[in-house]
Amino acid sequence: MSNLQDPQLTASQTQSVQHDYIGAVEVLKQVFEIFQTGNLRALTDLIAEDAVMEFPYAPPKRPRRVEGKDNIIKYNKAILNIVKVSDFTDVEIHCTVDPDCAIVEMTGHGTVLATGDTFSRRYIDVCRTENGRIQFIRDYWNPQESPKLNFFKKLKVAYHMMGAKFKSRRNAKSAG
Repeated sequence: MSNLQDPQLTASQTQSVQHDYIGAVEVLKQVFEIFQTGNLRALTDLIAEDAVMEFPYAPPKRPRRVEGKDNIIKYNKAILNIVKVSDFTDVEIHCTVDPDCAIVEMTGHGTVLATGDTFSRRYIDVCRTENGRIQFIRDYWNPQESPKLNFFKKLKVAYHMMGAKFKSRRNAKSAG
């Protein structure tokens, strides 16, 4: 079992092989730390202006795609207003031939702020970076593992309160 302090790298590339720039693996490690501290200001330095986040398994009324740095920050701020992320465990980072692309498997742990209920959820993320900044993240997770008590309803309210714009499943279909 691997945790954030000692993520397990896979593929032929090992930790001893370093690049002269910050690639996807290094960016992902910084993102884990940011979510645990809740310091989203640091996240702004890691996201490209035209970055995209996708959520292929998002339930109805949740965004399937968030576009642009400002909206991604608002999206994550809304989440951190509802939950406190305490840890990432079982972290496996899969390096690809392209150092600007990495795949990570992990379990996120946290607490629902309104109730104090704890949760654990398994994630698989595909991250693409360019010039040390996140260009694209595809976030796979099981919505049935979400914390209870109207989590999605509260998240939707938080999005709208912050003015975040996102494409719903319905908007994504009509746009494509």
